[in-house]
Amino acid sequence: MATTRLSLQAPNGTSTALASAQQKHKHESSRQKAIKSLTDAVQEGRLVGDLISMDYETAEVLIHDSMKREVGGIPHGCLLVATRMRPGVEPKLDDSDSAFILLRVLGSSKLPNDIEMQQKRLDAAKRASEQENPPLNYDEENTTDTLTLHQMRYAGAHCRIVGTFFPRINPDTSMHEIVFGSDIDNFYAGQGMKIYKPAGEGLRRIVNYTRGENAAEPRIEIGRLRYSASSDDENAPESVPVEMTKADIIAKRTALFGMTRTGKSNTVKTIADAVFRMRLGDSSIRVAQLIIDPEGEYANENAQDQGAIRNLNNICPSVNGDAVIHSFIERDDDPHRRIMKVNFYGGRVPPFKSVKADYDQVLASLYAGKEILNDRLQTESGSYIQAFVSTDITAPTGVEKDGTGTRYKRAVFLYCAILHAAGFNPPGNTVSAYDLFSEDIRKAMTQDDNMRRFASKLEGNAVLNWDEATDLCKSLAAWKKDSNGSYRQFNTKYQDKDGRNWHDDRTDGLLRIFENTRGLQAMRECRSWHGATQNQEDPVQRILNDLADGRLVILDQALGNPEMNQKSAEQIMWRIFQRQQHSFVNPEVDDDGNLQKPPPIIVYVEEAHTLLPRGEEKDNTKIWPRIAKEGAKFNIGLVYSTQEPSSVQTNILTNTENWFLSYLNSTDETRQLDKHNDFADFTPSIRKANEPGFVRVRTHSNPYTLPVQIHRFEPPTQPQGDNGFAKDRLF
Repeated sequence: MATTRLSLQAPNGTSTALASAQQKHKHESSRQKAIKSLTDAVQEGRLVGDLISMDYETAEVLIHDSMKREVGGIPHGCLLVATRMRPGVEPKLDDSDSAFILLRVLGSSKLPNDIEMQQKRLDAAKRASEQENPPLNYDEENTTDTLTLHQMRYAGAHCRIVGTFFPRINPDTSMHEIVFGSDIDNFYAGQGMKIYKPAGEGLRRIVNYTRGENAAEPRIEIGRLRYSASSDDENAPESVPVEMTKADIIAKRTALFGMTRTGKSNTVKTIADAVFRMRLGDSSIRVAQLIIDPEGEYANENAQDQGAIRNLNNICPSVNGDAVIHSFIERDDDPHRRIMKVNFYGGRVPPFKSVKADYDQVLASLYAGKEILNDRLQTESGSYIQAFVSTDITAPTGVEKDGTGTRYKRAVFLYCAILHAAGFNPPGNTVSAYDLFSEDIRKAMTQDDNMRRFASKLEGNAVLNWDEATDLCKSLAAWKKDSNGSYRQFNTKYQDKDGRNWHDDRTDGLLRIFENTRGLQAMRECRSWHGATQNQEDPVQRILNDLADGRLVILDQALGNPEMNQKSAEQIMWRIFQRQQHSFVNPEVDDDGNLQKPPPIIVYVEEAHTLLPRGEEKDNTKIWPRIAKEGAKFNIGLVYSTQEPSSVQTNILTNTENWFLSYLNSTDETRQLDKHNDFADFTPSIRKANEPGFVRVRTHSNPYTLPVQIHRFEPPTQPQGDNGFAKDRLF
């Protein structure tokens, strides 16, 4: 029995020992990674000077010209590290000196001997000016003595304290890690520190540091670090890649501010491209994106891009069809785009006894057309127009019942005749009024001089041409309105028999449109939305379906009517908002029993000052402010751009998580930026550096702002193989 017990315990003991060994290995591995993160930031040959003084906000640094030259210069906004660690010496993670303070250079700093050095420079410059030809600079050989030159080459740099990188043991995992705190916990007046200019891998870790749970998120590269507009060497050791995480962009607000031609659109394309490419590394990451394209530059190939973002379909066969264009205009060079025109007449009305679902499927585009008309007519003041607007044309519950079905089909007939009266091209030459007007109403028609001519036409199959159908509706409206006519007598008898009017609310609301010509004239403005040859699908639903499949959808509005474009975008956004809201309150459950968020959607819009104007902070009746304020809860991300940050609602700016700031030429605009984050450190350069793609970037997960040269978007113009990516910047 003892042998049996030993044999049972041995595997368990072995397993425990193995687990212990694995844990020890992980612990040691984390320690080595933490040490490397510290030593990579403090490299031999990157020393630039010494700390002179500091407080909790700023630091003054002494730098010699020779050290500046050795590291390639110290530009404005440059990141430096102050530390007591030494290059080549392994730091002890439990030592308080095994940390470094991150600094950002803001400008020059006066030294105690500045007046003396200024006098020496003045004297040296005078001597140089008195030299015979050729003229010499005062720092050239035999012009100023070496000792004096050495003293004059010291200068001070004024720096912002960005925060502290320090080692700790993660309380949840018991592993070593390097973390960042956005301040310092102490300073000593008599303690010296060396100042280094980080580069390479050490700088890359600093630049792409992300906080908390975002550190494990998939990353996308958007550009490279660029300190100065006057220096653009992408091979420099400081030109390290700059990345965002997936969590930075999903369900977040992202602002792009800058003048025209400073790279805002290129930044949008770069972000959308990078998000799209996430599916290459993990097919389960399919983030839906909607780009509202007012100028057509995203949907159509152009000289600026030498292609278009729609060409992302060429990346590899597995994503072909994941970038789609929805447009009101057909193009010969893009036969696959989805045309958004609506068949306002819908499809063929189902037969009697059909259920509501049958009507909804066939008449989806008729419903969509009525919504478009409602949007246009909403601003009209006439009561007869508003009666038409408030008339619900969707199939009622119980439509399969005889009386309900007849009344509803008659309303659809009248509505379609009104469309023809407004100049909407019908899908055919005739329309059926079969079984819509009973023998009693036809007999009553014969008692009216104007209606008599229609009585016989409505018998039997009752097929009318569209002019006859329109004339019938106009005459019916006038007949019903005549208080002394035969309709009144007929309707009184009908009420006695059926307990209700022959005309229901739908009929009454629709026919009132003929009270004045203004309503029909306003409706005519929506004819550009109509396509008689389109199928009966709702085009907005087609967009929603593409987004539900995780596609990149581009809404091409280049050639559309401006008002039509605005209304269509608002209609689409309302439907997106309502669908995401429904998914939020009716969440799906995964295999582990966890409630799921709505599927992520990112929406890109331009001219944000027209959609989110200052002064409408409390207006929640419009879709764009609601998306900006509530969209994150429903997993809707918003990327908005404008030239005027001061014109955007203040509360939206305050709650924006990601910022991309390019050239702005107005102090009024940069003063608005000074109120947020650490942008005051960069606003002088924002007003001066007019370089396309040179952007100051602050993301949700990164605790400090960075100067970045955004990658130029390069669309794949030719189909490529599964491994032939035009560029793959996923890490």
